[in-house]
Amino acid sequence: MRNETESGTGSTSGAAGAADIEALIVGYFDACTSGDGDAVASYFTDDAVVYDTNHAPVRGAAVIGRFWSRIASKWQGAAWRCERLVTDGDTAAIEWVMAGTRAAGPDSDRAPFAVRGSEHYDFGTGGETADRLISEIRQYWTFDVGDPGSELVDYPYGEPGRLGS
Repeated sequence: MRNETESGTGSTSGAAGAADIEALIVGYFDACTSGDGDAVASYFTDDAVVYDTNHAPVRGAAVIGRFWSRIASKWQGAAWRCERLVTDGDTAAIEWVMAGTRAAGPDSDRAPFAVRGSEHYDFGTGGETADRLISEIRQYWTFDVGDPGSELVDYPYGEPGRLGS
């Protein structure tokens, strides 16, 4: 994953703070991949909100965890991975990919796919970065149930120095 720390006015201090935020987001994505709702919920504040371009807001750590358990169960071998991270104080922005295989339908419909998106995180204020939890995520991505793959048109995924490499 490529990590870029922006200079900002937040309370996260330099590379150490960026590394803590990176570890938090990577752990959260690992929990999403596992489909374990309790593990997912453990990364959020009790009053956290996930806003998304494809569904209504999901509110509260326990509800977010149950929501992700249902999402993960719809895909075979789905894995979420953060490909790029930029931090600034108590916030982060990432580009991610979720790769998997459609679980529903006949075997002929179980083709692999990749969905890509962008998320913006808020971690609240105060305390040490290592002790922080996610208070808000704003997710931007496109989902089409008939064709679940979504990537930038003609982007050179996989080329050296590019996403997917």
